[in-house]
Amino acid sequence: MEYFVNLPNDQFLRPGKWAKEMESLGWNGVCASDHFWVIHSYPHVFVAATEMACNTEKVKLTTSFCNNLFRSPVEFCQAAFSLQQASHGRFEAGLGAGWLEEELAAAGLEYPQPKERISRYVEALKIARDIMKKQRCHFKGDFYNISIERDFLTPQYDAPPLVGSAGGPRALKEVSPLVDRIEINSTARATRGGKIDLEIMATIEEQEIKAQIDLVKSVNPDIPISIFLLIAVGEENEVMEIQDSLGKGYLANFIGPEEKVRENLVSLELLGIDRIQLTEFFPGSHKRLSEML
Repeated sequence: MEYFVNLPNDQFLRPGKWAKEMESLGWNGVCASDHFWVIHSYPHVFVAATEMACNTEKVKLTTSFCNNLFRSPVEFCQAAFSLQQASHGRFEAGLGAGWLEEELAAAGLEYPQPKERISRYVEALKIARDIMKKQRCHFKGDFYNISIERDFLTPQYDAPPLVGSAGGPRALKEVSPLVDRIEINSTARATRGGKIDLEIMATIEEQEIKAQIDLVKSVNPDIPISIFLLIAVGEENEVMEIQDSLGKGYLANFIGPEEKVRENLVSLELLGIDRIQLTEFFPGSHKRLSEML
């Protein structure tokens, strides 16, 4: 099992320094998120990932996940090749559909409805796949018209693996054949409305996660499967408010004392998961869990 950690949403945190510390603690991978802000502002995803690459030596790096609604998939590929070189072959290119309506609206960007967002995303993945694998792309779809007739880049290293993220049945079916790795978004149903809905998150059950995994395997049996989880590691009195908001839902298994969270993380391997990507829901959770590595 591999364990990756997301750069926390802390405006005073330097991505390079943080990544170096996570590497020293034994984490397998570090991730740069692509937001203007959630609670606090974020550093630009490609700048953050570059800082991480230049301050680490062994740990894997990924974008988790580049927002397809922010830029062309061609620019995404350009950055991915550059980050593969900056990291000396340690980069994995994560591209997602985008979900947070507030930041898109504030920036004057279009926020399509879920059906269109997935359609755009699938087209972008097809373009990214061709560029990564062939260094060329000729694509005409409903949202993109791309024509790259010569080598996009001549990287020193192989193209980075393309990683997709999905949660709903349609996205899982259409994304799984296009990528080198797929990440199950355990909170997808709770963010479909363009924001995090904790009431919906509290209703997510283990069987729902199992069904997502089974669907991926039915489409692409050999693809490596990751899962995205929010974690809050602390004493019961420290994380009580978060625990209460998730009730007895499956995702509440990853809220609470270290021993409880560790045990539930390890059990995910039995479901066919080989990588877990963790985002702090409570400060210090990554450090508290590092002893399990």
